[in-house]
Amino acid sequence: MADEKENIPNDDALNLAEEAAAAERTVEQDIADMAQRTAELEAKLLRAAADYQNMVRRSHQNVSAARDQQTGDMAKDLLPVIDHFDTALAVDPAKATAKSLLEGLVMVRDELMRSLAKHGIARINASKGDEFDPNIHEALMRVKADGLATNKIVSQLQPGYVLGERTLRPVKVSVAE
Repeated sequence: MADEKENIPNDDALNLAEEAAAAERTVEQDIADMAQRTAELEAKLLRAAADYQNMVRRSHQNVSAARDQQTGDMAKDLLPVIDHFDTALAVDPAKATAKSLLEGLVMVRDELMRSLAKHGIARINASKGDEFDPNIHEALMRVKADGLATNKIVSQLQPGYVLGERTLRPVKVSVAE
């Protein structure tokens, strides 16, 4: 029986040693699994970063191409206006009348306005008595005006232009004091 008592602690020690070895293998496997997962996540992150950079580059290229296309379309629409100017400049001054020159100038201007309108650019005007709006008007001077309240437009000095909702150039006006 003495031998049995001595073997019991040895068996416990052996079991503990086996459990410790198994736990160590489990920890080592867990570490190896985590290292592999970390490597996979790092690779995914690098691919995502590269995809993002490629998307940003393509986006800039697309914007640039769209801008170039839009500029080219507008230039094509303005070419007839230039052609009309060239035709007007080729007229023999000795044979031209002031009336025919004025009519030609009006035709060129109308063609230009149609080309601008085709691209969403519109002329805006102000009338006497309109309320001053700093979003579309630029007050160049304040004047005394009988019959007009303060901040009412007295006269338009230069028309303005808008592109959709965006003011390209405000209407230049004089405003009542």
